[in-house]
Amino acid sequence: MYDANFKIILFGDETEGKKTLTNNYMINLFSSSQAETLGVDFEVKSLSVNHFKVKLQVWDISGERRFRELLPNYISHARGGLFVYDVAEKFR
Repeated sequence: MYDANFKIILFGDETEGKKTLTNNYMINLFSSSQAETLGVDFEVKSLSVNHFKVKLQVWDISGERRFRELLPNYISHARGGLFVYDVAEKFR
């Protein structure tokens, strides 16, 4: 039983590092070469915050245009979102 449940959505263009960010924080795995997310992927982590048991779900939404119409279905009940982008992209 959890005291709180949080669903966080990561979204942004493809190849921006959403899967790497998710895997690094959620399962403590870093890999410089990740397979591209097809559709949606998610990880779940249990945390203890000030003696409260928290369930954190981080959802990685594919940046491919063909999956954007599915976005409203996946973001329902989300508590927040992170827009992931490459700050160096402007200069390329």
